[in-house]
Amino acid sequence: MKGIRMAPTVIGLAKRTAKLGIAGLGSVVRSGSASRAQVGLSAPQRALRWVRSQESETGGIRVHSESVCSYPEVTGYIVPTLLHYGERELAFRLTRWLMCIQRGDGSYTSPDGDPYVFDTGQVLRGLLAAHELLSDRGRDRAAYAGPGWAKLGFSPLDAARRAADYLCSQMVDGGRGGFGTRYQGASPTVPETVHLYVLPPLIRASELLGAPQYRDAALRCLDSYASHPDLLRIESLTHFLAYEMEALIDLGRADLVLPALAALRDLQEKDGSVRGAGGAQWVCTPGLAQLAMCWYKVGQPEPADAAMRWLEAHQEPSGGFRGSYGPRAEYHANVELPWAAKFFLDAHRLRLNAFFSAVADALPSDIDPNDGRARAVVALVKPGDRVVEVGCGKGRFLKVIKDAYPDVECVGVDVSPELLKSVPPGIEALEGSLEATPLPDNSFDVVLSVEAIEHSANPEAAVAEMTRIAKPGGTVAIIDKQQAHWGEAECPPWERWPDMDGMKRLLNTGCDGVTAELLSHRHRPADGLMVLWSGRKRSRLNDSGWNSVIFDQKGQRGIVQRLRYNSMPEWAQVIMLATSPGERVLEVGSGTGEMSLRLAQAGRQVTVLDYSPDSLKLTKACAEELGVPIDAVLADATKRLPFGDAEFHCVWSSGVLEFYSPEERAAVITEMARTSSDRVLVMVSNGASLAYRAGKQNQVLRGAWAYGPEMLAPTLRDEFGAAGLDVVTEYTVGAKHALKFLPSSHPLRRELEAWMDAVTRSELDDCHQGYLLVTFGRKHREA
Repeated sequence: MKGIRMAPTVIGLAKRTAKLGIAGLGSVVRSGSASRAQVGLSAPQRALRWVRSQESETGGIRVHSESVCSYPEVTGYIVPTLLHYGERELAFRLTRWLMCIQRGDGSYTSPDGDPYVFDTGQVLRGLLAAHELLSDRGRDRAAYAGPGWAKLGFSPLDAARRAADYLCSQMVDGGRGGFGTRYQGASPTVPETVHLYVLPPLIRASELLGAPQYRDAALRCLDSYASHPDLLRIESLTHFLAYEMEALIDLGRADLVLPALAALRDLQEKDGSVRGAGGAQWVCTPGLAQLAMCWYKVGQPEPADAAMRWLEAHQEPSGGFRGSYGPRAEYHANVELPWAAKFFLDAHRLRLNAFFSAVADALPSDIDPNDGRARAVVALVKPGDRVVEVGCGKGRFLKVIKDAYPDVECVGVDVSPELLKSVPPGIEALEGSLEATPLPDNSFDVVLSVEAIEHSANPEAAVAEMTRIAKPGGTVAIIDKQQAHWGEAECPPWERWPDMDGMKRLLNTGCDGVTAELLSHRHRPADGLMVLWSGRKRSRLNDSGWNSVIFDQKGQRGIVQRLRYNSMPEWAQVIMLATSPGERVLEVGSGTGEMSLRLAQAGRQVTVLDYSPDSLKLTKACAEELGVPIDAVLADATKRLPFGDAEFHCVWSSGVLEFYSPEERAAVITEMARTSSDRVLVMVSNGASLAYRAGKQNQVLRGAWAYGPEMLAPTLRDEFGAAGLDVVTEYTVGAKHALKFLPSSHPLRRELEAWMDAVTRSELDDCHQGYLLVTFGRKHREA
């Protein structure tokens, strides 16, 4: 394994960066001709993609690439890794699975079903990490945990407490004898001192649960293992040895670890590898990644960088890593291991910190206010805004904003504590990553990132995180070098520049009005290298916004023609059949009022309520032309409705409540019930419609979605019940109309259309694929 030519060391690149005194990372011009072709995904991006692929259909992360079984231990300690990289949905699916498989005594088992102390300790890491994210201030718990979590009355912290109790119950003499003998006769030999790796999460559980007995027991175990004859045996498999070393470092006993790390550094080959065990000629892949972590943690980045280079050179095309490589490799040599990818990703996070610490002195604290990037960020801001820069470095762009607008509140977030030390006074500095900031939802007018996304192993999550913390209608802005110019600068091995259209698609997911603008920078013109991508976080439309969406080009003439010619779409038939001539009917959020005008034509006594004067004006004009009476009321549906109790026979709405928060939706339905003497009918977009959801996503990614954010619900039964309504029926309508949200050439549209034509109407209704969900209820009657 000697003699392999590797790329320049990361620290070497950092030192050259510092020597040149450049203004930012990745701006050293390459010598010789540089290819403009974009390289593939970075090694961390590929590893993260591979980890995603290892989720089992039955829950958990698989034991290895060829296994159908799941591994609770690995699933547990991979959860914090996923959360650090912004993979929240996967992390919480895994956490729910872990909560469900916990044994009655609080333990977790091996893939074979036998309970283990070590495995339980690693699951504890995941449970605590999930709890800490859920308990962060301002986060929407339901959005992260998924439907039904809160209703369970059970949280990750409950499972964590039971796991911690189990661990303490398995100690010998309260921890003075550690966890006793657990691995006698195991092959390969497992030192009992690997149980040190159980202690950091147990101490963290003590802090989160307010249970000092956990910490006391863990410290007694530490004392026991610190004098154990198996401790830090250099001949051990590096995977097990590194468990001990990382735990001791995290427990504040790096003094015990430094001699062992020095000995292993002496054994390190020029290519960065370290033999997997005493006398072996092969390398244990997870062990090497773990050694890199330990070297980074004790401030020795050179051997850690060398280990990372070896790992990247041996990464499989899939993005995973086999358990070991080399002559007569013995440790899972023929399969790819999720814990190898996990520790590689953990080591990469530490590598980023080491890199930025190395270049900290070279990075500038100021930027010329006339630089195109500086002018662009200042132009995003107005007086009184709250601004956050994610990946702020030393805060030089925030400093320019603060100089221009002294009253603006500025916050800087960066992964490097070293860089944050230089953030100017008056700017709040917080440690956090691009993919996971310590900030609440919907809290900033401007969220920006300058030449930071290029360092992300998960740009999709980074953009989503920036969007999360922006206020509705706030600006999300990203300045970076674009992929088409790849090759113009020397970069660290993980850096990747975003694609012009790809970044637009990422922003389109949560923003409207996405644009891309070429910027000048330093002394270069706007030649295409530097780009500003920006958009407005999708927000509820105001009255003029809705008018632009729902008023078609024919306007009044089109509505009147459709009504005169008896146009009656399926959803209009729903409310017509729910009411009778002579009844008083109120539509809440009437828009153009077209459906209420149909009701008036059919002899109902109709009142329409909307917050848009222009909408009500249009409705009244149509009613006058048609010669039908209609009352129009200007009011906000989210407030108390300006009507008496039981004033109408039927109160209804269509295409309105999906744009309100769950709390607002419940309040509106309660008011609808109050003003009705009998019936309430609500139609909202059907979140279970495949065609509608796929079509909407297609429009979102193309930047063509015009209706603002929706909060879709699978049913409104709970809201109706809370409002004193008995649900008579709930069903969907407009299945074929849902297809229109998809482009005519979309293969899913063609397949669904053929299927809908082939089944009966009854079969189609049973599948609940209609465009609109209809919930019809009556007020409770006294017995």
